[in-house]
Amino acid sequence: MMMKFKIYKTGIIKLLLVTITLVNFTACKKGLTEEPKSVFDAEKFFNTLEEADLATLGVYQSMCNMNTLGFYSAILYDNDNDISQIRDLVTSDFRGVAHYTITSESVYTQSTWQTYYEGINRANLVIDRIPQMAIYNNAAQRKILSRYLGEAKFLRGFYYAELARLFGGVPLKLTPTKSGDDLRLPKVSIDEVYTQVIKDMTEAIDLLPDGKTPDERISKIGVKGMLARISLFAGGYALRQNGQMERPSNYRDFYAIAQKLTKEVMESGQYTLNPSFEQFFRNQNQLKTDPNESMFEVAFYNLSGATPGSGVIGQWNAPAVAAGGIYGRTNSYVKTTPLFRNSFAAGDLRRDVAVATYQINAAGQTVEYTAAQDNNYAPGKWRREYQISPAKDLNNTDINYVVLRYADVLLMRAEIENELNGGPNLIAYTAINMVRRRAFGKSVNTPDPAVDLPVGLSKSDFFNALKNERAWELCFEGLRKYDLIRWNMLGTSLRTTESNLISYRSNFPYIAGTMFKDGRHELYPIPLREMDLNRNLVQNPGY
Repeated sequence: MMMKFKIYKTGIIKLLLVTITLVNFTACKKGLTEEPKSVFDAEKFFNTLEEADLATLGVYQSMCNMNTLGFYSAILYDNDNDISQIRDLVTSDFRGVAHYTITSESVYTQSTWQTYYEGINRANLVIDRIPQMAIYNNAAQRKILSRYLGEAKFLRGFYYAELARLFGGVPLKLTPTKSGDDLRLPKVSIDEVYTQVIKDMTEAIDLLPDGKTPDERISKIGVKGMLARISLFAGGYALRQNGQMERPSNYRDFYAIAQKLTKEVMESGQYTLNPSFEQFFRNQNQLKTDPNESMFEVAFYNLSGATPGSGVIGQWNAPAVAAGGIYGRTNSYVKTTPLFRNSFAAGDLRRDVAVATYQINAAGQTVEYTAAQDNNYAPGKWRREYQISPAKDLNNTDINYVVLRYADVLLMRAEIENELNGGPNLIAYTAINMVRRRAFGKSVNTPDPAVDLPVGLSKSDFFNALKNERAWELCFEGLRKYDLIRWNMLGTSLRTTESNLISYRSNFPYIAGTMFKDGRHELYPIPLREMDLNRNLVQNPGY
């Protein structure tokens, strides 16, 4: 088990100061629409391998941010869904974002929009400048530079994919911003965004070296796994400008891309499931990267525990901990439901890892919630007891955000085979059953009738089993709401969940089913500030 590569992360934090003050990467005061202000001449920077590496690390830095995968994109924007929600009633702060009362004035989505475009502009500069470097003509140095170029192309695609899932169609800029550029670009369709994402990531695969990376930098196989996921989003349902949820007429082509990529990942033999579901999350909390199951994760580290470079994983999405105790504290804003906990089958070891039914008082004692308090159940994957290091900061942690793990690839493969073949085949059963066997403490490669899905399921029955399996396996990891959107099930699922919870207890505090509006809340509004500064933008439906 490898410890997190803190040298890499420390380098990113140091580079943040360089990129903000020196490098003409982004117009960071007014998002996409302001002329850049810079005293840096890119011609004098991209001369050495070290400088190209630093510039590439600067592209990664836009992920290591509260505005993106340190908080908002990883945790906040996945709520509310059918298995988790943000606690407390609607207010104008982050609760409104989760409870479907968000408006275009939201500072949260404005910050996310700005930071992702900052990363895109940094990637554009790397992609533009590396092929122009004099040392690019040297074969040995070109091999190293090609890796940096591949990383930048992957990250540009990844950031655009993030914008697409949050906002739909967005402006597409593929050149580095320079003085005099007209940045009042119209948004393109979500299909055009995904076309560019697939192009960027496909080119990145060819540029990146074989094998795993020893740190959190993306690998060739990691790109394949991420592109498989994004292809499913490209072939899934999305809210269109006409206010309708629609999927592309050629959606099967995107499933075929994902089929090819997941097959290549599985056959590479580079990744496997950790034999213990619980141990995977213990490793994550103890700042160890899992070289077998973790395929792509975002690095977080700050010497003092403050921002930048830290996240809120294990603080926001963990059981409540009172301040002043041995564990520091948690705000525990993300809550799950007793119905979700009860949905796990007897013997499923994931249940007690995924769902915490207690809080921890200042004395460090575990206090179980009463039946009437079960609306306080919280995600347990990142609980304070797993975090062996004392909290450096009451609000932030150094826990990485795992964007993709091998279990997701297996579940994607099962979904793809079921869809393309009109029902589950042997490959689909094998993939999903590997995940299920691990969940029940069995050997993943040995068939077990006690836990394997029964053969002979229809396409719809297998899909329903797959939908549940993704919830049990990947709960609270930032995917659930977006799975439901690409399946065109979010509104229906929220309303069903609210109805079931009211039946369970009439005063259960869950309002997402009432607040959600179909044809509107599948996307966030384009930030008002961007609309005001760029009159070529068209607002998303319903806002």
